[in-house]
Amino acid sequence: MALELAGCVVLASGGFEGNAEMMTRYIGPRSVYLRPICKGGYYNRGEGIEMALAVSAQGCGDFGSYHAEPIDPRSGVAEPSVLIFPYGILVNKDGQRFTDEAPGTVDAHYERVTRRIYEQRDGAAYVVLDAKHMRVPNYRLAIRTDKSPIVADSAAGLARAIGVPEQALLATLEAFNRACVSGDYKPLELDYVATRGLTPAKSHWALPIDEAPFHAYPIVSTNVFTFGGLKVDPSARVLDRDGEPIAGLYAAGEIIGTYYGNYAGATSVLKGLVFGRIAGADAAARHRFGSK
Repeated sequence: MALELAGCVVLASGGFEGNAEMMTRYIGPRSVYLRPICKGGYYNRGEGIEMALAVSAQGCGDFGSYHAEPIDPRSGVAEPSVLIFPYGILVNKDGQRFTDEAPGTVDAHYERVTRRIYEQRDGAAYVVLDAKHMRVPNYRLAIRTDKSPIVADSAAGLARAIGVPEQALLATLEAFNRACVSGDYKPLELDYVATRGLTPAKSHWALPIDEAPFHAYPIVSTNVFTFGGLKVDPSARVLDRDGEPIAGLYAAGEIIGTYYGNYAGATSVLKGLVFGRIAGADAAARHRFGSK
């Protein structure tokens, strides 16, 4: 979306998560495994960014990255997040663990864990859980998919149900369970109940996965929004490559390049609110007083 006010233009057209060519160019060929968090994201095609760059706007933010969120690929609803993995283990399609599922609280670490999922074959993994996860208070709040879990009465049956090598998953579970030690388990706070002698380690909530029924959810990384965009000054004016404002051109929201490496929660909506208001007020004032 581009809003015009008497010769001033405010670009508010989002990132480029819906543009396969830009995704491949900046994020890489593995972006074929990414999809926008919701169907509306396909309309964020980066036209505003491309037009601004074509008139010498300065880029900002990490063009090679994006805000990652773990979702259930079976679902077609918006944001079918699966955030229950700190209470189980994550395995790839070969039945192998590949990351610490619980390096800290899920709100602070889910993006980093999701990027590890994206690195796996076909960009996919499964969270494997046993019956104990259903005793975590309000555990359903961490499962937003509309699809039911894959359930089996045994670990071997679960391996067959999700299509990973049975012996590989059984060996992974055996090694994980053997590395679990007793501790003061506290599911709603960091408890430092960690594995010992296991690589990769699990830092918190490391209980053996041995109680039927066994549950699994498939997980892929989705693209909430891209990190690369335009550079603006405190008045929301788009800057050129020399750091000077481009006359009459403003930006607000996701089109502003802000993030490097990791996303700070709630700030994407906030920068739309803040810079949208600033851009409108500054454009109106400059029009009123005839300044550039």
